[in-house]
Amino acid sequence: MATRYINQKTARLYEDTSGGSFAMVMIFGDEVDATVNAAPVNGRLPATFRGRNGFVRADQIGTQPALEIYFIDVGQGDATFIVTPGRRNILIDGGLDRRALGFLIWKYRLDQPGNSVDVDLLVLSHADGDHLNGLVPIIEHGQIHVHHIIHSGIATFATGAFGTALGDLDPTGNFLTTCHDRINDLDGLNLSNEFKAWRDAIRSEGTDYRRVDTRTDVGYINALFPEISLEIIGPRFDVAAHGFPWFGGTAPTINGHSVVLRLTFGGVQALFAGDLNIQGSRHLLDDPILTNSMNAHVFKCPHHGSHEFHRPFLEAVRPQISAISSGDEPDHGHPRAVFVGAMGKASRSPDPLLFSTEIAATFVEAGETIPAEEANLTLDAIDFSTATANETARRLFKQRLPGIINVRTDGSQLYAARRVAAGYWWEAYGPLPPTP
Repeated sequence: MATRYINQKTARLYEDTSGGSFAMVMIFGDEVDATVNAAPVNGRLPATFRGRNGFVRADQIGTQPALEIYFIDVGQGDATFIVTPGRRNILIDGGLDRRALGFLIWKYRLDQPGNSVDVDLLVLSHADGDHLNGLVPIIEHGQIHVHHIIHSGIATFATGAFGTALGDLDPTGNFLTTCHDRINDLDGLNLSNEFKAWRDAIRSEGTDYRRVDTRTDVGYINALFPEISLEIIGPRFDVAAHGFPWFGGTAPTINGHSVVLRLTFGGVQALFAGDLNIQGSRHLLDDPILTNSMNAHVFKCPHHGSHEFHRPFLEAVRPQISAISSGDEPDHGHPRAVFVGAMGKASRSPDPLLFSTEIAATFVEAGETIPAEEANLTLDAIDFSTATANETARRLFKQRLPGIINVRTDGSQLYAARRVAAGYWWEAYGPLPPTP
């Protein structure tokens, strides 16, 4: 067996060499173990995909891995997982609960005791609970190893610890001056319960933890991922004021100074915008160098498709494929109709692809027997001290697979797909050349 990768929009894992019935449908970039040292029978080779044996057409498998982007259905929150062509892993945000953990358990079969996964880079876009809280159980999981974390430098504090929940303002009241870099900078500070749990998990893991903004030399990060390039597009620190502009309140300030990351692979760019809002977008667009670095073919839309968006920012990105991460509990009315319309108008393509995890998500049967005692169980209710916890988590998360938005690229063509219940398995698009 040798590791190979699906090189077509979709490919079937047939049950025999006749090409009749099939067990699964795979998408571009999916990894298979194929028998390549034997002559194909009816053009098909024996192959294994996610533990299931079958046969795949020989012309539908290649040797080159793709860049994989998973916009995970975490409900009302954000979590994006990226697998680079060099098989390194990046996680951006973790949602409000354990759904992102469930994704990693499912994808890497962590119900098998010998399996583990490395998260080479974890990005906390900002410290709101629907981005932060789900990262704590991931860091604490014994089979997941987080190596580097980058963040905006803005923590959240207990009531009364500082002048605001984010720290102190300068004498003018226009700039937030409380900021941290390394984990030891938080010693002795009265943190919010959520941020204290985050700090304690990182300290226990011993993970490298650093602040980034648009001034940061990210050479040490890019050294981890030689096939791709990463740029920090936000937050933008005001050097003269020694702080971040205060946008009138806690929520707009922490959202507006999200870590905004752009990834380049070959001729394809992807932009991940956290919860960037109107004020934060304007602040970034005030810098013409940043404005020229915002364009991207793939776009993780800001703030769950909220109405608090800045049209010139969307027009600077001009995406071809966009993904909105939102949920209906709690229901904030996301994605807003005005945002969906604006995204279509801002697209660089006459046929823009706009996905929503909330719209895609359908709670479905997992394709395997769910024990009666798990019928009403949630991922948050699992006792992870038990030997069967990972197996339970894997089964529960499988029911949420339709909510994942999959984007794949070889650097010259784009593919996008989401699962559907119909017999063809996927709503899939590609190959799509990156539109200039």
